[in-house]
Amino acid sequence: MTIKVTKRDGESGERLLKRFSGHVKGTRLIQKFRKLRYFDQKPSTRKARATAVSRETYRAANKKKMFVG
Repeated sequence: MTIKVTKRDGESGERLLKRFSGHVKGTRLIQKFRKLRYFDQKPSTRKARATAVSRETYRAANKKKMFVG
């Protein structure tokens, strides 16, 4: 995601910076980065294995579909 702010006629640098920070707060980028950095935990071993098993069954079913005319 890109946040782009252009300077308006007669706008001070401080006002431009304040407008930019408002855009950043509005998109909640900081909260997303903090969540990814601190609060996002890896799945437990049991959950990771369960998703792997379901993924393999899904792939096997799709592989069968490919060769059935």
